[in-house]
Amino acid sequence: MIVMKFGGTSVGDAERVLAVVEVVRSKLEARPIVVVSALAGVTDLLVEAVAAAARGDREGLDPVLAALERKHRWAVAGAIEDARRRHDLSLSLDALFEELRQLLRAVRVLGEGTPRAADALLAYGELLSSRILAAALEGRGVRARLVDPRDVVLTDGRHGAAEPDLAALAETARRTLLPAVEAGEVPVMGGFVGAGPDRRTTTLGRGGSDTTAAAVGAAIGAEEIQIWTDVDGLMTADPKIVPEARTLPRVSFAEAAELAFYGAKVLHPASVLPAVERRIPVRILNTLRPASAGTLVLDEAAGEEARLASVASRTGVCIVRVASRRLRADPAFLPRTFAALERSGLAADLAVCSEAGATVVVSRAADRGRLAAELGGEVEGTVSEGRGVVSVVGSVLLRDPAVRGRVIEALARIEPEALALSGAGPSVAAVVPEQRLQEAVRSLHREFIEGQGRAAA
Repeated sequence: MIVMKFGGTSVGDAERVLAVVEVVRSKLEARPIVVVSALAGVTDLLVEAVAAAARGDREGLDPVLAALERKHRWAVAGAIEDARRRHDLSLSLDALFEELRQLLRAVRVLGEGTPRAADALLAYGELLSSRILAAALEGRGVRARLVDPRDVVLTDGRHGAAEPDLAALAETARRTLLPAVEAGEVPVMGGFVGAGPDRRTTTLGRGGSDTTAAAVGAAIGAEEIQIWTDVDGLMTADPKIVPEARTLPRVSFAEAAELAFYGAKVLHPASVLPAVERRIPVRILNTLRPASAGTLVLDEAAGEEARLASVASRTGVCIVRVASRRLRADPAFLPRTFAALERSGLAADLAVCSEAGATVVVSRAADRGRLAAELGGEVEGTVSEGRGVVSVVGSVLLRDPAVRGRVIEALARIEPEALALSGAGPSVAAVVPEQRLQEAVRSLHREFIEGQGRAAA
């Protein structure tokens, strides 16, 4: 069996829904279980609707509801050809939209959007999209079984960022999903959504549909978990910066984690942790180019390969430099500094530290006045904004000191304001002004990625 997860861009409209149907049809021999996100843009509309209802803004709420309904009606009209099936699906969606309106009305009257209420409302994106996809599959001759994710994905009670109960999920998956697969059906369920111990609706937070796919895959012992999106996989660099960037055929989970941290947004590795723990391969594939091999993410994908994987980058960071005014080493300096950063709402992405000073990279603008007040009189701090991070990523960095030295030397040549070698992850990162970031990425890609290809040839 395999688990196939389709993101919002893969089901953005009727044409995309039908493309997903053809992808699923091509994998029927692998006995797929399908997990689907909300239609593209729907979760954002639902967040807007919840906010409007919570502040009692009926005039702001009505057009959002109209946009939500219009988007789904268009998808149904284009994806479902049979008039009777389209009529039945429309009635099912009518009931869901009426439930949604009633819940939003209750939030508006009370003027309070609690996390529990938000979860109940945000779940409708996946409840709607899964019905549309299941009907579209049936319309193209695939025996599909619609499954409510709240009957499968049991979670803790943390609304907005619930964690699946993997032991309970193993039982519900055996009871709910496996009989459908054994009967030759394709289970179709929404991602992102679960149910807490009290059976109330929960959501799984960032990367929630990926988490659903990984948890289900782990529960059933899937051969592979496929994440279908709108790109061919993880790349050797951002193709908008490096046109020569190519798809990575395989990476380790550790490399994927570093790439995500430093800017690659295709996969958030924390969301597929259940798959990592069961050593189930995760493959990233492109719905628009289903023939592409994509990127295979394995527990140890590159253990035998002496190669660097990618040059990752992101903008919008700033550097906070903090120094003790005392002339002697102070063991309490670093704990006080990081506590002050936390009280200022700043989390360190990178840090280079000593007992008397620290250079910290944070991913949001710092309130200089608040930071100075939190640091106190014995510490002085400066903030440099408009910075970017470039990172060379590859498992070989953990094993080969010579390669590490070459990468550090190359990063030193771009005159970084901070340089950090990951203590556990396979990466070396540097911070430069944003206006120099793209050229830094291109030069590092030429030297370490394109150069590897020429050497191998």
